[in-house]
Amino acid sequence: MGGHTGGLTLTGEDKTLVSDASENAFLGALPAAEFPALPGVGEWLEQGAIYNADGTLVMVRQPHARTLYPPAETPALFVVYREDAADVLAWVAGESVGVGTLRTYGDDTYRALQAHVTQADWTPPAVPALWALFAEEPPTDEWATGVSYTAGDVVTYGGAEYECRQSHTSQVGWEPPNVLALWLPL
Repeated sequence: MGGHTGGLTLTGEDKTLVSDASENAFLGALPAAEFPALPGVGEWLEQGAIYNADGTLVMVRQPHARTLYPPAETPALFVVYREDAADVLAWVAGESVGVGTLRTYGDDTYRALQAHVTQADWTPPAVPALWALFAEEPPTDEWATGVSYTAGDVVTYGGAEYECRQSHTSQVGWEPPNVLALWLPL
């Protein structure tokens, strides 16, 4: 049994075919019980290998000798599967997230701006290039940061009106007069 993200895997006696571009969806489609237990400290692990770590599937991101640290604490080495990853869940290190993934951190909800594997020093408030505050309310007439704007939305900023050219989540520095690639003055 073997597998690769976005690749093909044959599992079980019936040779079920599993494929998905999302690492999390790919791992979630596989039966955890059919994978070997995560080897002990010092054993060599190959990139792409999938293991059962106490009932949770993990995929090796790069070849290495197994360390004593749990996969969730070593995101450079493992991708950790999370059931219901498409839901709004608490942020954790070691998870592969895609653009638009929603995660809570502290009392706030954040939206992933770039696909990446989370790591302990890349918490949502610390890395605005990866995460933006998520506003559940629809955009208001006045431009604001942390709002998901859709092409065609019209806002007011500094007394002038602007139409959104590209869907995006607003952030400091992307005010309408500063980023004409995102905003068309009306």
